[in-house]
Amino acid sequence: MSASPKSSLRRLGQEIIDFWTLFVVPGVPAMLPWRWAWACYRGMSRFPLLLETQIGARADIAMQALPGIDRTRLIRRLRFLQMLDLADFYLARRARLAAIPGGHFIVEGEWPSGPFIAVSFHYGNGMWMLRDLLRKGRRTTVVAAPFEPGDYKGRRIYLGYSRARYRELERSAGGAAAYRPRVREKLVDALTHGGVVMSLLDLPPRLVSANQQVVGILGRTASLPMGVFQLAASVGVPVVPFWIEIDARGVRKLVIDHARDPQEPSANLAYFAALLDTLIRRDPAAWHFWSEWPAWVRDAATLSASQTAQPVA
Repeated sequence: MSASPKSSLRRLGQEIIDFWTLFVVPGVPAMLPWRWAWACYRGMSRFPLLLETQIGARADIAMQALPGIDRTRLIRRLRFLQMLDLADFYLARRARLAAIPGGHFIVEGEWPSGPFIAVSFHYGNGMWMLRDLLRKGRRTTVVAAPFEPGDYKGRRIYLGYSRARYRELERSAGGAAAYRPRVREKLVDALTHGGVVMSLLDLPPRLVSANQQVVGILGRTASLPMGVFQLAASVGVPVVPFWIEIDARGVRKLVIDHARDPQEPSANLAYFAALLDTLIRRDPAAWHFWSEWPAWVRDAATLSASQTAQPVA
């Protein structure tokens, strides 16, 4: 059965919006010298109609979780960081694999030698962390959700962009990602051969149901998966916290914290729960998972009722 004219027009309108917001708006300024590109993104962050629905919904959730935030500043910051996240895809595609963005990327700390698990969150812009490791001769196995074309039904532009972004992720990592679920064997193999594994921890029960443990985040009962810390303990490799901070000029700072003892999974979970809380409070707009937060808290409350353990943080 063919689509109705009204449905076809809606689909065309969505495709135009996707092309504009995923390709034109972030991609064109990315071809300019960084100073000019930054000025473009800063200017666009003040344009109220750009990503209006997406940004507005995230701002509402953030303000409920952290009362007292200035809504106008929050929305501008959310929009600015969203533009940078999209722009980094284009900057990475244009750059040599051994290159990082000169003048707007700095590193604080050092990666350890030998195998380790790098753990962070959906916070800031993480593409260049992979490039930093690659230029130092380290390939990274990224733990990732599988690419599902069915999630993009009726949005061909978005589908094409997402496919390209997945390819760039693996190119920047220097190898294939390990797609959930049932990834343990691949991760163990990478670590036993001296490699690096990268995992983003802030995954709610909706996305990762196994080994969720109750923690406290933003004054609410939440949960985080324990699996990565159990893996580190069983293989005997350190866990290395890292995150990306982004200042008002768009300078990314990769912060590499001290390696943590893998034989203390519960202590590591508590540390990362407290770290996530600190980072979100410091820059709420840098966290990309606000849309998950309401359901996350509800699911964690159900999980808490079924567990005898108290919140870790």
